[in-house]
Amino acid sequence: MSEEMSINVEETVEPSSESVFRYLGYGSSLPSAPVLRKLRELGPKVPALVQSMTLCRICSVNEVTDLCSKALPAPIQGASFLAFGLVTVGAAIEQEAKRLRETGRLLDSVILNALGSATVSELCEQTAYRVFGWAEERGLNVSRAFEPGSGASRWPLDNQHLIFANLRAEQIGVELTSHLLMRPHNTLSFLMGIGTEIEQASAPFSCQGCQRTDCQYRYEPSGSSP
Repeated sequence: MSEEMSINVEETVEPSSESVFRYLGYGSSLPSAPVLRKLRELGPKVPALVQSMTLCRICSVNEVTDLCSKALPAPIQGASFLAFGLVTVGAAIEQEAKRLRETGRLLDSVILNALGSATVSELCEQTAYRVFGWAEERGLNVSRAFEPGSGASRWPLDNQHLIFANLRAEQIGVELTSHLLMRPHNTLSFLMGIGTEIEQASAPFSCQGCQRTDCQYRYEPSGSSP
């Protein structure tokens, strides 16, 4: 069996201040007063630039295209089901950030890019929690989300091919380039394992397990499991 979820999110996706600060490279520190002023100025403009789209497919491992079980992350090699996820906030926000950069408004461009990254990250987390709910309704466990190329996932970037082979990315206007980059820029992909043999994750996304403990973008929600 398989289940596909493709939705155009109508409600506003609002990232937390902490998430935006992290994408600006401040870690757990507070930005300077000028940056905070710019955030207050640019933040309200983000909803008009965002088109939140998600695509999620949950299917039996027997229905997966181009699957080599050994290529899966070790914690989910015994999964009965796999959840493929793809989320984007569209191209408008990166286009506006580019316009600001080209007109000399570099700080505005950097901050708008951080707002875009934080927004798509929040959307991705919402989508992953939908998978948590799907599994819970069926009495199954679900793993954390594994992102191709992520340091915490330690799952090679070329596994983007597996995700895109099992989703119709064109439905939400996303494409994978020959260099394994996703377009639009503010797009994220992930894979989760589901089944009775899977260890239940406490949260879908965490940098726990990544060896770059000094990374300014590090994110470890309380109680998260690797």
